[in-house]
Amino acid sequence: MAILGPPERWVPLCRPYRQLADFVCVSPIRAQPIDDANFSLFLVDLFAGRFEVLVVTCPTVIESMVHMARGRKMLDRLREAVSRTEMVVIGERTSAAATHHGLRVASVAPEATTDSLVGHINRLPRRGTMALLRSDQGSPQMVTDLETMGWKVEQVSVYSLLVDEGEEMEGLLDLLEDGGIDVLAFPTPAHAQAFLVQMEGRDGKENALMLLEGVAVAAMGRETRERLEEYGVHVSLVPERADAESMLRLLVSKVEEI
Repeated sequence: MAILGPPERWVPLCRPYRQLADFVCVSPIRAQPIDDANFSLFLVDLFAGRFEVLVVTCPTVIESMVHMARGRKMLDRLREAVSRTEMVVIGERTSAAATHHGLRVASVAPEATTDSLVGHINRLPRRGTMALLRSDQGSPQMVTDLETMGWKVEQVSVYSLLVDEGEEMEGLLDLLEDGGIDVLAFPTPAHAQAFLVQMEGRDGKENALMLLEGVAVAAMGRETRERLEEYGVHVSLVPERADAESMLRLLVSKVEEI
C-alpha cells in the first residue's frame, strides 16, 4: 500500500496499522518557501492591521511563514499581529503547527477540503478583507467562492510546490511496474498531479493508465478525486471525511478484502 504524501506526516499515522498492512509513504512533491518582496509587503500590511481575517490552508503555510519571519527577525511581531486578527486554519494538523510556533488560532475548519474551509469561513458573522495564505498553485475556485459571499480576498503565495523526482519516487514507480502495489492513496490534488506527471514522463499516459487499472486508487476528498478522474484514473476509494484517520481506516478495510 502506497501513500503519496509526506513520510514525516504519514509514517507515524500508519504505525498503529502496521500489523495489518505494509505501507510505503513517499511524497512526489516538496515545498519551498517563496521568500521575496511580496511576503515582506504582506507583513507590512499585517502589522498595519489591514486584514480582519487570515486564512491558512495547510501546515506548510505555517512553517513557511515562521521560517521567513524568523529570517527577517520579525517572528515576535508576526505572533503579535496574528493575535490581533482572526486566523482561520484548515484541520487539526494546521492548528497544531500554529500553536507550536506561538500563533493564535481563532477557529478550525473541520476537514482538509476547500469546501469545508469555504463553508466554515462563510459562517463568520461579518465580512471584510482577508489574506488567503497558500501555495502558488492554489485553485482559483476558493477565491471565487469567497468573493461571491462578500469577502475582499488578497492571495499571498508563501510557498511553491516542486516535483520531487528522488530515489524514493523512482523506487515506488519500480514497485508499481512490478505489480508490488495493491493500493495507491492520494491526500491532495497537488500530490496526485505531481505523481501523474512523473508517471507519464516515465511510461507515457496510455501505459500509466494501464498500470493503474490493476490498483485500487484512493482519494482524500472531492477535489483530489476529480483531479484523478480528469486524467482518466478510476477512483474506487474516498473516505466519508477528508482527514488522514478516515483515509487510513478505509485503506485498511480495503486491504482486509484483498
